[in-house]
Amino acid sequence: MPETASTKKSVRILPESLINKIAAGEVVERPASVVKELLENSIDAGATDIHVTVKNGGKDLISILDNGCGMNETDAQLAVERHATSKIIDENDLFRIQTLGFRGEALAAIASVSHFELLTCEDENSGATRIFIKGGYLEQMGKIGFPQGTKITVERLFYNTPARLKFLKTTATELQHIQQHLVQKSLAHPHIHFRLTHNRQLLLNLSGGQQLQTRIQQLFGEEFKEILMTVKHEETYLQYSGFISFPSKPRTSRRWQYIFVNDRNVKSPAVNHGIYGGYGTFLGKGQHPVFFLNLKIDPTEIDVNVHPAKTEIRFRNSQLVHTILVDQISRALKDGASRRFFGREHSHSQMSRTEISGQIELPMEEALTLESQYSGMTFPKRKKRATESRELPPRGALKGKHSAELSTFAAEKPLTEISPVEQRRQNYASAAILEASDSTPDNLPEHGIRNLRFLSPLPQIPQEIRVLGQFRKTYIMAENDAGLLMIEQRALHERLLYDFYTEALQKKEVALKSFQASLLIELSPQGSVLLEQSLEHLELCGFAVSPFGGSSFAVNTIPEIQHVEQVEKVIRGIIDRLALFGKRSQAEEIIRDICEVVTTNAALPAGQELSLTEMGILLAQWEEMGSPMASLKDVPLLVEFSTQELERRLKR
Repeated sequence: MPETASTKKSVRILPESLINKIAAGEVVERPASVVKELLENSIDAGATDIHVTVKNGGKDLISILDNGCGMNETDAQLAVERHATSKIIDENDLFRIQTLGFRGEALAAIASVSHFELLTCEDENSGATRIFIKGGYLEQMGKIGFPQGTKITVERLFYNTPARLKFLKTTATELQHIQQHLVQKSLAHPHIHFRLTHNRQLLLNLSGGQQLQTRIQQLFGEEFKEILMTVKHEETYLQYSGFISFPSKPRTSRRWQYIFVNDRNVKSPAVNHGIYGGYGTFLGKGQHPVFFLNLKIDPTEIDVNVHPAKTEIRFRNSQLVHTILVDQISRALKDGASRRFFGREHSHSQMSRTEISGQIELPMEEALTLESQYSGMTFPKRKKRATESRELPPRGALKGKHSAELSTFAAEKPLTEISPVEQRRQNYASAAILEASDSTPDNLPEHGIRNLRFLSPLPQIPQEIRVLGQFRKTYIMAENDAGLLMIEQRALHERLLYDFYTEALQKKEVALKSFQASLLIELSPQGSVLLEQSLEHLELCGFAVSPFGGSSFAVNTIPEIQHVEQVEKVIRGIIDRLALFGKRSQAEEIIRDICEVVTTNAALPAGQELSLTEMGILLAQWEEMGSPMASLKDVPLLVEFSTQELERRLKR
């Protein structure tokens, strides 16, 4: 049998340059990985001022300047060697690590796949050391004038590993990952001054010497003053402090969840599950808490050497950590809820109301024309779920039938053909809907329920259903030939607005309203980047939004169904969706999310009292649009009780 190529190859020791490149594959995944490693070195060096400069998302240049302790010439030469570090000495040190870095491989790995320059000074009287390495090979070394501290410059990252280079994402995506590392480090170390400059534009300027609550406001905005409560716990085994959200202020994504263990940003199932366990039944389905929690524990009780990027840790007694968090978070939430209920001042310190700002100037991506970006695009259909009426048809007369789709977004076709109730319709027309001679649908006052009437011409009355009244300001009670209907009014309004809005979007007939003076919105650094990436999507949906300098954006046009006072809330809601699905690249999915946020906020508020006329208008439009049975959340809009079922229950 002929020998294969693999059997002919002999075992050999790999050259040092190849070993470094392999190590770089573990340590340096993308430009943000370089930033993370260098930031950790600066923090370990005791820096109080760190300036990060990048070009084109870090693909062309990364430079980090700090005012830390610096290195002398001997240490600088050793620092770029593999497995050379000042942070551990022997094997026992691995189990009592108190620094962010400890392996001593980052600089060598980075230098092996880039043009790498190190400037460092421990004592200005002795001068600074400059080392230049190209692709892992030392090119230059000498003395230079430089203040105390360190500056590392990385250019042409992955220039000699094209396979890695081609896996890098867009400039905006890589920049977003870099920003996230800055955010994590700045939250863990609010006493340090962090700056981030991209393509000569200042994105972040987070002053040092701050408390955590101030840093949170700098990064995420003033709104966080009202939703967070202080938590603090001290005992021999575990201490923690930070902020968690009130149970009444949950979010729909995990975007604002930060866990720090001994000032290290980590992922920890034990901690995360413990926090959620503390909230318990305070959280509904799809709801998530906000938390910024810093845990302090004896370094010998954790193992941080379990992940190449040092983002995961292992607790010696994870069950105990989990139990403490569940118990103490639960106590804090119940105490906070009690104080709020009885009107006393919250147990948390109200976050400072001083004006705080992280000066931001955002880069502009090259804009694509709508014609080039969206030409030939088919808008997404809402996913069909198990609760669609075709799979779970309601009882009685509400039988599904096939009819033309109103919108290519809608997953289901108009569904119902309801048995005629001619006599009831005549009675209804003459009595119920005509509460007064001047209250017909076309004569409703303009100050009535917004977006109640969106079809033109407006159907006068429901043809197949008679409105009976409203239950708990939430449900419309109605009847048809088959029995009694209970319809959730807000979910119905949301769904109808969604179908109406997306049909207009498909036809490029979205009605707009413009402002004489632009509405200005101030966003967080991450939110600014996310919004800039989706300006074209927003424009397609009827929003004319443009950068206004720093982290401000000007809104000049919105869809007509959107309430002016809710514009900022809607924009922030869209950003939350973009952050939640940041890795998704399909424009159709992004547009669907925008449409859902818009219509959810444009619908009538929860607990809205409706007159018989208003309920009739809503149901008439529902019939006209094919009587969809599922809400935007893919749950039934109504419950039907057949006459036979009612009689059976009443033993008739």
